[in-house]
Amino acid sequence: MQDGGTFYKALAYACLYKDEMANSAEEVFNRDTTVTLVREQKPKKLLQRLGEQYEVARRSDGIYRIYGMLFPVQILVTKELDEKGHVFLTALTRTMSREQARRLMDEVSKLKNNEDKKNADSVINVASEANMNLFKKMIQEGDQMCEELKEMLAPEIVEFKILLAEQNAKLADKDARIADKNAKLAEQNAKLADKDAKLADKDVEIEKLKRMLAEAGIKA
Repeated sequence: MQDGGTFYKALAYACLYKDEMANSAEEVFNRDTTVTLVREQKPKKLLQRLGEQYEVARRSDGIYRIYGMLFPVQILVTKELDEKGHVFLTALTRTMSREQARRLMDEVSKLKNNEDKKNADSVINVASEANMNLFKKMIQEGDQMCEELKEMLAPEIVEFKILLAEQNAKLADKDARIADKNAKLAEQNAKLADKDAKLADKDVEIEKLKRMLAEAGIKA
């Protein structure tokens, strides 16, 4: 979201969503809609440009509100948010730590409401895709995960295991082919060395014959 293009695309999607969800023309105007954009780093240039036309206010650490637009709009900067106070929002990052992952798992295990669990499922899916290597490592190491999270991550865990198995099979096949190639090269080198030795012996014999012919007065 370095330019305004992405920002206004988000507003366009909100307009489409508002129209799609409304049951009547009147409801389009009555339905409340808030646009929230999540960024890992603060979009300084964008906020500066928006501040030239609208009111931009920093409500708290990592939360910036833009007033005067078609919808209430806020930009959340995860790097500035308190990790413990905003566990799910700060999980929307490509640089998740193991501690963050475990904290996220703990929070998910505490959820009781089905709608909350559904929303958490979406966060888990995004976080696992953005931090695939971390989740793969935790799965490989048998890191203890709460049962609720295991159920939510079941498709991802299966996919990870399949990908890992395929990768390991490809690596094993590659290693076997390399070993076979090295063995063939070693055999070829041995044959070349044997051939060179035979040629060297032949050269010695030729020189010996030349000397014998020279001593007998015969030109070779």
